[in-house]
Amino acid sequence: MMLKSMVPALVVVSSVLAANVALADGAVSCVGGQFGDHVEHGKAVGDAKSIAEAKKVVYSVDMANAGEATQVTLVWKVDGKEVQRQSLDVGKAPHWLTWGMRPIPGASKVEVQVLDGAGASLKEDALSL
Repeated sequence: MMLKSMVPALVVVSSVLAANVALADGAVSCVGGQFGDHVEHGKAVGDAKSIAEAKKVVYSVDMANAGEATQVTLVWKVDGKEVQRQSLDVGKAPHWLTWGMRPIPGASKVEVQVLDGAGASLKEDALSL
């Protein structure tokens, strides 16, 4: 009976170790990104129609960071023109959810580039409205 209760603990520990090994180099990376018109449970939700109707866009990012807390930058382009840079805090975690928001009245295309602290591109995404 004691052995049976230890098995789930071993599975959890091995999952944590696997996540730490994957992030061992200390680099921050972008695991995923998503457009929406609002945030639910830390992620952007909505489609192109709801974004156009809301006249604002949210972009959520799932960051992996094995190092010290840092910042990433969202570079916003609307209809091909850079309009804003937003700095977002990223803590130390295998999945750190954060997001930025931008008004976009009348836009037909929105692009976001995620940059690390050194300015290297981690992800690029675009949405046609």
